[in-house]
This record gives sequence, C-alpha cells and structure tokens, in this order.
Amino acid sequence: MIVRFLMATAILAGLMCSSCNRYIETNRAHFIQKGAEIPTPDVSYYESPQKRAGQDPDMGLAVAISGGGARAANFGMGILMALEELEVEAQSNVLNEIDYLSSVSGGGFTAGAYITSLYNHNYRKDSLPYSLRQAYQSSIKYDLKRSYIAPMLRMFFLSPKSWFTRIDEGDALEQSIDNHVLGYLERREINRTMYKPKERPKLRSLTLGDVFVKQGSDRPVLYPMHVANATNFYSMAIVPFTPDVMDCYQISGYSHRKKRLHDDEIDDPYEIPLSVGIKASGSFPVAISNSTMESGYDEKMCFLHLIDGGIADNIGYKTALELLNTDPVPRRKAMFIIDADNEGTRPTFSTKEGAALSVSVFGKLAYSSLETRYALLRKEVREVCELYGIEPVFLGFDELILGNYELPPKKIHIKSEQARLIHLLKTDRKNISDIDMQILYELCLNVATKYTITIEEQELLVLAGYKVVDMQKARILKLFE
Repeated sequence: MIVRFLMATAILAGLMCSSCNRYIETNRAHFIQKGAEIPTPDVSYYESPQKRAGQDPDMGLAVAISGGGARAANFGMGILMALEELEVEAQSNVLNEIDYLSSVSGGGFTAGAYITSLYNHNYRKDSLPYSLRQAYQSSIKYDLKRSYIAPMLRMFFLSPKSWFTRIDEGDALEQSIDNHVLGYLERREINRTMYKPKERPKLRSLTLGDVFVKQGSDRPVLYPMHVANATNFYSMAIVPFTPDVMDCYQISGYSHRKKRLHDDEIDDPYEIPLSVGIKASGSFPVAISNSTMESGYDEKMCFLHLIDGGIADNIGYKTALELLNTDPVPRRKAMFIIDADNEGTRPTFSTKEGAALSVSVFGKLAYSSLETRYALLRKEVREVCELYGIEPVFLGFDELILGNYELPPKKIHIKSEQARLIHLLKTDRKNISDIDMQILYELCLNVATKYTITIEEQELLVLAGYKVVDMQKARILKLFE
C-alpha cells in the first residue's frame, strides 16, 4: 500500500508540474510530418542484384533475419549454410539466389558475415569456387563466437576517451563489428601476407557502396543488397541503412572506428560503413548507447538518435517487402523469414491473485506493443505477402515443433541435453524423435539475447538452422521449379 501511495503521489506531482508552463514553444521543422510516409528503400535507384553471375532473373528472393544477439547470428548462419546445400540448377544453389538481406540487430551479424565472406573471397582472388561452409570453418565461426561485450566494458571502464569525449562503449562495439564480422582485420592480414608493401591495396571498411551499385554505374554487381534496420528514438519509425534513405535524412556525420566524422569529411551516403548500420540496428536500449547520426536537414535539431531496429520491426520483413515490391525485374518473388525470437508462447494466466505492481505494469507497457504485434506476426506477414504476390517461407524456432504435440520433460538438463542433441543432429539429422525436437526447441529458446555465446550454444543453434531448412526443403525447392 505504501509503494502504491508513493507512486500515485509522484504521478500526481508530475501531472501538476506539467500544467505550469506559461508559453508554448513551437517547432514545425519535423522531417516526417503527421500522416507523411516514412522513407523506405527504393531499388530503382540501384543496379539490380539480378545482374549477378548465375542469377535466375525471374526469381526475386529476399531474406529477413530477426534480432536476437548471438542467438540470431548463429541460427541464421546455420540456415544460410543449409540453403547453400540446396541445389536448384547446375552450379547454382538457393543461397546464391538471394538478392536482398534485411536484418535486425544480431541478424545483421549473419548477413554482414556472409557479405564479407563473398567480398574477401574476391579480395583474395581465390581460384576455387566460393563456399560459405568453408568460410564459416575458417573464420566466420570464430567471429560469431567472439564476445562483443568485452570491448564495450573496456571502453566504458578503462578508456579515458569515453570519459572526456562523445565516443562511448557503443563505438567500441561498432569497431569490433567492423574488425571481425566485416573482416577488416582479415583483409589487413591478406595485405600483409599476399602483397609487397608498395603494392598493397588501401585497407578500408566495407561500405554501403559495396552492396549498393548506383543506377547507371559501370561497376559490376557482385553481392546481394544488405540492409540493416534501426529505429528512430523519437518517432519510433524504422530507419533502413540504404544510400537513398540516408540521403533523405541528409546524413552528414557519424562515428566510425572510435572517430567522429563530420560533414567536411563525408561526401557521399555510399561511403557510410556497413558497421555503422549494423551497430545502430543492435543498439539495445539501456544496455548499449544509441547511435547518433548528424543531419543537415535542420540547423538546430540536427541529430538523429538510432536504437535497436527490433523496436520498429524485430523481423526485418517490412524492409524486405519494400525491396521486393520496388524491384521491377523478377516475375516471381519470395521471402524467407528467419525468426530467432526466444520468447516462445506467452503465458495466458498468472499464479498471483493480487494486482500487478505499478512498476511491473510500467515495465510491461514499454514492450507491450511489440509482444502484441509478435503474436499476430505470422498472420500479418502472410496477408501482406499475399497482397503483394510474394510467397513467404518461415524458417524459425517454431518450425521445429510445428504439428508436434509431444510434451517435453518437466526439467531439461542443459549441458547433457546439449551434448546429446548435438551428437544426434550431426550423425542422424533427419531422424530426430518428436520429444527430442521439443527439447531442441526449448534449448534454442534458452539461449539469452546477448553478444556472447558458448561453444555448445553456437553449435546447437547452427545445427538447428540446418534442421529447420530440412523441414522446409520441399517448399523451398518448389519455388524454383
């Protein structure tokens, strides 16, 4: 009762103070007026990814990869590697047919690592055919297993730069993403071992210009388009990292590799590093400082604060939909939805009779719209895709137990069951019992949303990705008939 009385008093005091202002200060210089459309990507600005070698121009394929930290990153990578094993015609596979990658938070690690492996394959001038599985074994596996919390903690507690400048722990995360997920350090090593000092190419970060080729350019199209999605802190609108959207916002400054860049150093939105978008997309509120972009749109209100893309759309399907919808080339279109959400089925009832505390209600309200949206997500995706003539294919944890009504054990010993199921999935992936599938589902959900992961968790999630593709194999291959 005392807690409720104090809460009510604080709320009443806040309401009374809010009505004490004598003047209204107006500002109508808003970028997005009420009722106006939010800037979304338009692929007509770019050369079509259908121009890549070995593409089927009749099929447009987008992959939306959800958020979920290292859980989403590794589960998504398992799915991409499994798609590489599905052959659709001579010397081609489903992975190679992907034209667009729309990622949120941890899903950006999956997409970024895949794009980087393609880029570095060309950078090394490899004579052997590209293989994502080989790239995973040689480098991606270690990059997705790495702890990205440690550099943030070092920056926060030990770096004077973070104490006396605008650089913060989020900038340490951005540099780590650039170094490892996006292969900056790998290319540095390639330069050192393959080139003489005077012949070495200039070492640089991957940029939007590497995955978006301007319409009319004579540059070849080599990679799928990758769009990382963040959320505008103030409007809660989705902000996709594409050159045309960045141009709409008139971006003139950002932080990259622990350095603040301003308009006198930035000439072109195509030069914005991919790592800036992936980090912004994964700036989980409270845990990680938001990303601040500088804009030339308004002289006074010139900063765009971006937080986790999952607040606006935790699946990334809305941007994937826009990309497919504005692509005039393919006659048939499909979207794969990689969903690594770990909430499972939300409870309907409670064990407590008393009213929920106001603090609990307040905390729940912050994410209530997200949970409500997620409960209706699949229905919404199917309806929208049907409207646009796009075939959706779901590749999430839910597929592991779809149509499976067995009940898992009341208690699951995490370590022993992880080891047992990893062995089963490696030796006989196609023959897993319904109860074991339920256990696998629970183990996947048990991996928390964080930027660190154990070896066992990583291996299990990758194998779970393979299993999900096995279960959807017939439906996926039917798209290419």
